Amino acid sequence: MTVIALVEDNLELQEMTARFLRGHGYQVAGVAAAEELAELSVTPDFYLIDLNLPTISGYELIERIRQTAPNVGIIVTSARERTEDITRGYEIGADVYLTKPIDPDLLLAAVKRLEKRTLHSPERPDTALVYPSSRTLQRGNEAVRLSEAECRLLYQLSLAGGDGLERWEVMEILGMDLDRNAQNTLEVRITRLRGKLRAVGLRGEVLTAVRSLGYRLAANLEFL
Repeated sequence: MTVIALVEDNLELQEMTARFLRGHGYQVAGVAAAEELAELSVTPDFYLIDLNLPTISGYELIERIRQTAPNVGIIVTSARERTEDITRGYEIGADVYLTKPIDPDLLLAAVKRLEKRTLHSPERPDTALVYPSSRTLQRGNEAVRLSEAECRLLYQLSLAGGDGLERWEVMEILGMDLDRNAQNTLEVRITRLRGKLRAVGLRGEVLTAVRSLGYRLAANLEFL
């Protein structure tokens, strides 16, 4: 079943839209803010994003998503109908820009068209796929198993994009004690994860250490 992340801070509209899409066979995870996406237990195939979001704007969220999932479908739903707003939406990575109020049939048609185009397109050769349900990292014919903690870490690093995660955040995600003696263990685990990324054929600096910060994911991953 196709999973859609619906990012809409108008809770009444969020519920109405989710109910409509569920009625047409889609699994919908609704959130009111960009930060809540990190708490989802499913990996979205599509995003429906309102631009006027609290804290992190829809524009910024789209840019972050495009850094980690260049092929995922993104539909903007916004009351902003000025040409410059629509143009900016497409420039930063939206596949479809729909202005509110949105005709439900138009939304459904956009979702179906985007679903056909993105979910059945050839895999990018420089992208590895992560299957959280089976904890598998795959690229082409090469595949390796991930631990549950490694899967969580890659997902959180992908959401963080170019900002990366601080060392203590990485340690928390891996379930490690936050003490100085754990530093060597952390480096061992990061090295092991780098090895898995390279084992499926990803090249270059797949997982980089950022001085005085922590780590940043440089590989292209898509979560299915």
